[in-house]
Amino acid sequence: MDNNQPKSKHPEWALKYKRKGTELRLIKGRYYLYQVSSKWNPEKKRPQKITGKLLGRITPDGFIESKKQKLPPKRLYIKSYGAVHFVQQHFKQYITALEKYFPNIWHEIVALTYTRLIYQSPLKNVQFWFENSYLSEIYDEITITDKKATSVLIQIGSEREKVVRYMQSFIQGGDYILVDGTHIVSHSQNIGLAKQGYNSLNHHDPQLNLIFLFSAKLQLPVFYRILPGNIREVKSFKLTLEESGLKEVVIITDKGFYSQRNVNCLDSEELIYIIPLRRNCRLINYDPVEQPKKTGFENFFRFQNRFIWYYTIPQENNKNVIVFYDEQMCIIEETDYLKRIETHPIEYNLENFRERQSSFGTLAVYTNLNTDAQQIYRYYKSRISIETMFDAMKNILEADSCYMHSELALQGWMFINYLALQWYYYIYKLLSEKELISKYSVKDLLMHLSEIRKVKINNSWKMAEITKKTHTLLRKLEIPIT
Repeated sequence: MDNNQPKSKHPEWALKYKRKGTELRLIKGRYYLYQVSSKWNPEKKRPQKITGKLLGRITPDGFIESKKQKLPPKRLYIKSYGAVHFVQQHFKQYITALEKYFPNIWHEIVALTYTRLIYQSPLKNVQFWFENSYLSEIYDEITITDKKATSVLIQIGSEREKVVRYMQSFIQGGDYILVDGTHIVSHSQNIGLAKQGYNSLNHHDPQLNLIFLFSAKLQLPVFYRILPGNIREVKSFKLTLEESGLKEVVIITDKGFYSQRNVNCLDSEELIYIIPLRRNCRLINYDPVEQPKKTGFENFFRFQNRFIWYYTIPQENNKNVIVFYDEQMCIIEETDYLKRIETHPIEYNLENFRERQSSFGTLAVYTNLNTDAQQIYRYYKSRISIETMFDAMKNILEADSCYMHSELALQGWMFINYLALQWYYYIYKLLSEKELISKYSVKDLLMHLSEIRKVKINNSWKMAEITKKTHTLLRKLEIPIT
């Protein structure tokens, strides 16, 4: 009969032979070491322990190796520690939520997100990065192979309701959410969502479309949904909002979105929107800009130490076109155009300059949002946060292409990338709040953290030496690594 005791009750002389992938057992007063592993049980929807061969017997005098099986090699003695410590200390709210909604696989999800954010790791390299990090010491009960990672992704993909509940837990009441979309390329023949469709780069590869909801208050992505690559209809906005449970949402589009058809679709779905207009749009009248002493403007406000003037052009059905004028931007654009006349006289000339002069420094938006001009301007400028997010997803996380071979795995993979984006934006906000974002990027901080290591000396983990530059950065951010 197996009379196992808790790990803490085993003597030190027995514990020192325990390795990852082994289990210590006390049987009839004697200690034995067995090989163990885990395998996903699709029926029970949780990992199931598999006991392997007997490795040997342990006595106070030493280890008596089994003749049938050798003891596995010892663990690595140097492991990356800094980024692991940062994740454990700063991402507790995310990890706690994952433990709540994915109780059987949250360790694996954290490990996948960690390797994705720190190393932009594809599935084939996850095991290497995990085992070389101190996270494998903290989560020593799990193993992450590419096959295991794939099974975890498939489970996530089959439980969209849990993904939704996790995302909803970060949505706050009364928070205006910005909505936008982007695409990722997929050449898998097994993913029905991958369709040829229009994108801003005019590429015609099979693609998937992503819709993101972004919190202006939290400055974080809070919800996403995957659509077929040939779907870009306004109706998808409405369905995404319904799934998220959000009510007060402002959709902020890009300049290519405006058309009467798109506006009618937004209105039919009773959505609130801010649509930037191209400068040659027929709805814009630039006469007020040309009036002397700024008498054509209604008023002004300050935005990031710049004064923004504005005037309103009323439209039908309680809608407005609001034209904003930034005098500093006007000077920059005028100067740039005049330089182009000097360097490219065939494409640019003084006549065109005079025709466009009244539009320099302006931003015009078409909106049905019932609030003051200053707030509308701030909402629109918040769109930069979404563009930064897409840049992070495609360039930092290298997630602009997808190599999953099933839709369920794809859904799980996008959730991992979404989590990595949450973590990325937390770090971005931290650098911004400490006024370090102009000097250090998120990638810079992750690089410094990943170079902080622990070394195993005399069976005890010790902090390795840290460079002066890393010490300086950690001190500025007030994030001690212990």
